[in-house]
Order: sequence, then structure tokens, then C-alpha cells
Amino acid sequence: MLSLAFVAAALAWSQPTLHRASPRAVLVQAQPAQHQLHVSPRARTVRAGGGPVEKLDYVPPTPLADSLAGVTVGFSLLSKAIASSAIAGVDPLVGLWSSVVMGVSDVALGTRPGVISGAAAVVVVPLGAMVATHGTKYIPLVMFLCAIFEGLFGFFKLAKLTRFISESVLNGFLNGLGGLLFMSQLKVFYSAPAVVPAVACAGICGLITELLPRVKSMPKALKAVPASLVGLAVATGAGILSGQPLKTLASTAPPSTFLGGFSALPSFIDFGQFAAMFTSVPALKIAVPVAMSIAFISILETLLAAKVVDDMKGENLCTPGNLCAVPGDDDSASKDEGFSVPDKSVIALSAGNMVSSLLGGFGGCGLIPQTVLNMKSGGGGPLSSLVYAVSMSVFVIVLAPLVGKVSQAALAGIMLSVAFSTIQFGPSLTIIKRAFGMASGIVAGVVLERV
Repeated sequence: MLSLAFVAAALAWSQPTLHRASPRAVLVQAQPAQHQLHVSPRARTVRAGGGPVEKLDYVPPTPLADSLAGVTVGFSLLSKAIASSAIAGVDPLVGLWSSVVMGVSDVALGTRPGVISGAAAVVVVPLGAMVATHGTKYIPLVMFLCAIFEGLFGFFKLAKLTRFISESVLNGFLNGLGGLLFMSQLKVFYSAPAVVPAVACAGICGLITELLPRVKSMPKALKAVPASLVGLAVATGAGILSGQPLKTLASTAPPSTFLGGFSALPSFIDFGQFAAMFTSVPALKIAVPVAMSIAFISILETLLAAKVVDDMKGENLCTPGNLCAVPGDDDSASKDEGFSVPDKSVIALSAGNMVSSLLGGFGGCGLIPQTVLNMKSGGGGPLSSLVYAVSMSVFVIVLAPLVGKVSQAALAGIMLSVAFSTIQFGPSLTIIKRAFGMASGIVAGVVLERV
């Protein structure tokens, strides 16, 4: 399935002039402040056609809206963290706490506000292949070495190299990611005890997620509540009241996952065994290649997630007063003293993976789907990342039995909505039209030559 992402990226790369077809730029005025937070009155210039993802009429969120977006992201990441743990061959709680650590490190070390980091497929798939051959004992060593590589990348300020990734390539990457996300949710339905109730539950959640924000007569107090969180609650409640056989988070994980209590807290690894492996040449031969591959793709996805936030907020300009995820050659922000926002994001990634490895976890990286969900749910500030991490901790320790009753089909409805938002339909259709136009031109030329 991962090959789909690379195929889509390759197809997009074959059209490098897609977004240069119209050099005209449109001026997007900053929206009037609807919250008490400061909004800059200056206008922002955005390339014609917007960024790689849908452009939001972004207004800095209130603390309440930012916090509720973080809670929504926390719910969405529960099933992903459990699934990631299964791929890596470890207990589900390992994935949950790995996500918590990544969320805290983002806020503490200055990752691009709005980016969500947590358990990721690009991390656990290489780990799963290694675990299948060598067992789980090498996971802490792999993730510790991965953190070192990421730290060196950030310390030497190499994030600027990502400017060579064109917008067309990013479109292809997002298409592949959206397609994989869509297909990953289909198993929720074909493995459900009853397909119709599962589809109905996901449909209720998805419709509320998409349609509720368009209701203009909604009271201001309710506008702060993310539509996806409302959809999750309504769909789960409807499933429970109807008595339909729907799978829940608790039914798809080992019984110990949602028991709650302080026994669910993570513990440090055996440092003696870790030191022995760290100084063992055979162990390093196994761990280093895996760590390097994880570090590379983790850095890439984290910075691309930050670029998605830039585009959704309309903050594409790298100026001293404006955050920018991917700096260019001539941006003044990257020439300031200290670390730029992209370099801070990589350093935060490194710190999170290092702490996670010492707790026996497998870390993670920036997540584009959850970042899109965060932005669409009204988040975008640093508080959403912190609350997401705190809420997952509360889910595991305090509210575990209640959270275990959340419908898996309802979560699938949210993620299908996110997949729809991630896929770049407009640029993809343009590429197809250009391809057919070129093909018809070639055919016409051949025919005329023969005539």
C-alpha cells in the first residue's frame, strides 16, 4: 500500500509547472477578529489556487476552541496508536504513551503551532519488519539512534533543504496519503459484525463533521465545539442506544488497555541492557540502517505537516513576523540568529523520540491527517498540541473504561472526512487534463505527419 504514495508523488513530479501556469497572485485580507486574541491586520499574499490543501478563513483560536480541537485529535489518535502498536508488535499502551510524549515535546521545544505529532505508520512499519526478524528488544536502541540522527539534522540547520520539495510533489504525497488513509478505514466496515449499522454510524459522524460548521445560526458558545467531536459523541451515543453490534475501541484491544489507573503508566527501560546493546557492534549493525530510514522519513513528514499548516493558515511568506515551515533561499526569517521554526520542529521531533525510547516507546513524527483535523476542528495554536497529549493521558489513566466504549465506526467517519480533505482533487484533475491534452496533441501531430 505504501507504494501508492510514491506512485502518486511521481505522477505529480512529472508536472512541475502545474502551479506556475498562472503567475497571478491573489490578495487574501486577514479576517476580522472574532476572538480576543490578536490578529494582524496586514494582508497576506497567497499563490493563485491556494496552497496544497484547502485554505481556511483562519482566525487565531480562543483557548477553549484550541483545547477542544486537541481533545478531538486525541480521540482520533486512539485507534491509530493502538494499530501502530500492533504493527510494531508491542502492547497498545506503548503506542498511546509514545503519542503523549510527542505531543508534549512539540509544545516544549517550539514545533510549528498547529502540527500534531504522534504514533505514525512511517515509524512502525520499518520497526515491524525488524521486530519480525530480531524481536522487540532492539526498539529502544533504534529509536534512540533515530533521535540522534534527527537531532544532528536540526542542530546543523538542514531543514532548509526541504525547499527543494516542489508543491507538485507535495500534492502527490498528500494524494497518496489521503488514499492510504481512506483504504485503511475500509477494514472497519468489512470486519464489522454488521456492515449496515457500521456504515450508518460512520455516515452520521461524517455528515455532522462536514455539515455542522456550515450552520450559520449556531450560537457562538457552540461554535467553539469541534463538529467532529459532536459527531463522535452523537454517533457513538446512537450506536449504544440502538443496541446494534458495533465494534468499540475496547473490543479491538487487549483487556488491559482500557482498565485505567496508575498501573497504565509507562516505566523506564533496563538501562544496563540498553548500554550493552549500544556498545555492541552486531546490535548496531541491525539498528543503524533502520534508525536512519525512520529518521529521514520522519523529518520529511514532520516538515510537510508544518507546511500544510502554513498553507491552511495562509502564512506562506517567510518574513521575520511570520512563521514559515519551509524556508527558501532569500527568506529573512531563516537568517536570524538561533534556530528557525523548521529546525525547532526537527529538534522537538528528536527530543520526543529520545524520551519515548527511554520509556520503551517507539516515538512518532508529525502527522498530516491529524494536523488537518486539528485545523478543521478550530485548532492551530500550541494549546491544541498540549491538550491533545494531556487528554490522551487522561483517557488512559482516568477515563479508560468510558473511552473504550467509543465506536470504531464513528472514528472511521471522522477519518474518512479527513481523507477527503487531504486528497488534492483540483490539482489532480488539472494534471489529468494536461496529460490528456498532451496525448491528444501528440496523436494529432502523428496523424498530420502521415497525411
